[in-house]
Parts: sequence; structure tokens; C-alpha cells
Amino acid sequence: MEIIILTLILLVSCPMFNWLFGNKKLQPGLSKAAYWKAFELHALFDDLHRVKAVLEHTYDTRIDFIAFKDEFLEELGELEGENSPDFSKVSAWFAPNAEWDKLMGPRGRVLGTSVFKRADWWKRNQ
Repeated sequence: MEIIILTLILLVSCPMFNWLFGNKKLQPGLSKAAYWKAFELHALFDDLHRVKAVLEHTYDTRIDFIAFKDEFLEELGELEGENSPDFSKVSAWFAPNAEWDKLMGPRGRVLGTSVFKRADWWKRNQ
């Protein structure tokens, strides 16, 4: 009787033991550089720096433009300092027909679309 019980325990525990502690092949994670490349973060920051240059070289005295410029520059500084940046504000600002389009009109549409696509991709897959 004891032999039967031990045999049953052994049969049940072996697959469970192998399942828990077996040789599982772990796939290596992406390095930080590969991760940034996959989600186009370098390109996104390049676009954001182009936006910064456009804002700094645009003379506009409207209050909403000045407020957007100040808030954008502050957010860009914070994003550059973060280990895991949150692009929620950027995605909202550069969404179609959002603040960027209202302030810059057709002349900023291509850059705005590029920023939005990359920021939205990062935000959804973070």
C-alpha cells in the first residue's frame, strides 16, 4: 500500500517539479539601446528638439502660444531627465486638431504628425 502511494506521489510530483524548476529557455530582454531603437525614442526626441527650435524661432505674442511654449519647454526638460518618460501630455498636444495644430496651422502639420505618431506608439506600448 505504501509503495503504491509513493509511486503515485512520484508520478504526480515529477511533472510538477519539472514544470516548476525545469530547464526553461528564457529569452533575453532588449538592452536599453535596442529598446529605445525599437520604440523610436531617439527619433521622437529629435522631433521634440525640432519643435523646440520652431517655437524659439517663432515670434508670436498670443497668450496661448506663449503658455504652450513655456509648458512644452518645461515638459521637454522633465522628459529628458526621466528614466521612463511619460509622453501623455506630448501625445495630447500633438494629436490631430489639438493645440499644436491650432497654434502652428498647416506649416507645423508634418512635424506635429511625426511627434504624435511616435509619442502615441510609445505611450501605448510602454
